[in-house]
Amino acid sequence: MLYYSSLKKTVFIITITALLFSTISSAETASPDCQIPVVTGANNWFPYSYIDDKNIQKGIGFDVVELIFADLNIPIKYRFGLPWIRAMKEVNQGSIDVLVANYWTEERAKKLVMSTEIARESLNVFTLKTKPFIFNKWDDLKKQRGAMPRGMALGEAFKKYSQNIDLIEVNTHQQIFKMLNKERVDYVLLAQYSAQPNLLQKENENVVMQSTPVNYYSVHISFSKNSSCLYLFDQFEQALAERINDGSVAKIISTYVSS
Repeated sequence: MLYYSSLKKTVFIITITALLFSTISSAETASPDCQIPVVTGANNWFPYSYIDDKNIQKGIGFDVVELIFADLNIPIKYRFGLPWIRAMKEVNQGSIDVLVANYWTEERAKKLVMSTEIARESLNVFTLKTKPFIFNKWDDLKKQRGAMPRGMALGEAFKKYSQNIDLIEVNTHQQIFKMLNKERVDYVLLAQYSAQPNLLQKENENVVMQSTPVNYYSVHISFSKNSSCLYLFDQFEQALAERINDGSVAKIISTYVSS
C-alpha cells in the first residue's frame, strides 16, 4: 500500500514535470507575435495565383493553402494586389508570412522555407505560326529576340545563359503577346500553364507553343524565414503531405488545368 502510494506520487511528479517542460518548449517554439498568418501570392500567375475580374484571389496555390490551414484549424489573412517584387520583398522581410506559390531557385531557398513540391511544369518558347523558327536547344535563341514576364524565375543555369541572348522583361502577359503579334519580338518565354488563358484569346490565335521545353519548374508553397509564424511550418508540411497522398492536391490542380 505504501509502495502504491509512493508510485502514485512519483507518477504525479513526473507528469507535472513533463507538462512543465512541454509548456516551456511550446512557449519557446510558438511566437506571441504570430496572431493570424498573412498570406500573399502573385496577381497574374495562372493557374497558381491570380486575381479574377471580381477582385477575388484564385489559383492552385491559394486553394491548397486554404485547405491546409483549414485542416490545422488556423485562420489566415490575405494581402493581395501587391506588385510581385514588392510582395517578395515583404515576404523576405517577414511582414508577410506565407507565399502561396513560387518556383524553386537556389536564391529563393536561402530566404524561404519551401514546402514539398505541389506541382511541376515546363518553361516554353511561344512563336507566331507565320514566323516560326526551330528550337531544339538554348543556342537556337541566340539569333532571336525574346520577351518574358518581369521577375520570372528561369532556373539558375538558364538565368546565367540568358545573359548571352537578347531577352527583355515586360510587366504583363498582355504586353508580351502584343509585342509578339506586332513582331517586335520573335518569341515569348512563358510557363506552359501560365500561357493558357492568353492562347485562348482571339488576338493570339496565331501564337503556337514550341514542343521542346526550355526548362522545368518545381512549384512550392513558402514560409518566410523571418516570419513570426515560421513555427507552424512543420505542422503545415505534415498536413500538406497527407493531402498530397489522399489526392486532394491533385484534385485541386485538375480544376484549373487539363492533364
